[in-house]
Amino acid sequence: METRRGDPGLVSTCTPVFIQAPLLRGMALTHRQLTPIARMVADRFFLVARADSPWAEAGRFLEHITKNTTRTGGYFLGGINHLLALAIADGTGADVEFIVTESEPAVWNALIEGRIDWGVGVAAEILPHVEAGTMTVIAALDGARRPAFPEVPTLGEAGLPVSFQLWRGIMGPGGLSEEAQAAWHAHFERLRDSTAWRSYLARNGQEDAFLPGRDFRDFLETEWDWYEKHLGLAGLLPAPA
Repeated sequence: METRRGDPGLVSTCTPVFIQAPLLRGMALTHRQLTPIARMVADRFFLVARADSPWAEAGRFLEHITKNTTRTGGYFLGGINHLLALAIADGTGADVEFIVTESEPAVWNALIEGRIDWGVGVAAEILPHVEAGTMTVIAALDGARRPAFPEVPTLGEAGLPVSFQLWRGIMGPGGLSEEAQAAWHAHFERLRDSTAWRSYLARNGQEDAFLPGRDFRDFLETEWDWYEKHLGLAGLLPAPA
C-alpha cells in the first residue's frame, strides 16, 4: 500500500486491525494515508449470561452490576471482549473483573461453568449454547434489535447505549484517483447482488453493511476515537513520545 501509491489495481481487505495496530504500535501509517473503498459486512455483538442467571434481562443486569463486582472474560487483553467490558464498566461505574482465558471457546466454557458471570460475542459464537439451553441472550450491543435475536432488546433500551460492530471492508492505497475509487465502488456494489455474496453472508452469519467512499472514511474516524478511548482505558496505548 505504501510503496504503490495511486495504483488502481491494488486493494486489500481490512478489519479493525487497521485501527488497532497503528494505535497500539504508535505507527505513522494509518487509514488516513490510505484510501478507504467500502465497508462490506459487520458482525454485531450480544451480551449473554448463563441460562439460570437471576439477572438475565438487560435492566436487571445493569442494576446488578452497579451494585456488585462481576466477572467477564476473553482470550487476550485489548481484544473486543475486553474493550466492550470496559465500555460497559465505564458507562455504569461498575467494578468488572476481566478473566483471560486460553481461547475463544474457553470463554464460553468459563461462563457455563460459573467462572465468569457474563460475556459478549457474535451470534455465530453464542447460538449453539443458546440452542443447547446453557446460555441466554441479555441484550444486543447495537443501536437497533438484530435479526439473529429479534426479541432481544438493545442495551440502549435499558439505559446504556453501548454499540459495536466488528466490520470488514476494502482499502486501497493512498492517492487513488476519483475515477478509480468510483470503479471499485461500482464493482463491489455489483458483487452484493450476487448469489455467491448472499451465500457468503448466510454461511458466516454476517450482515451486509455496505458503506462506500467518504462515508466509510468518516466511519473510520469514529472507530478511531472509540478504539483510542477504550485501549486507553485498558492501559495499552504507548506513552507519548
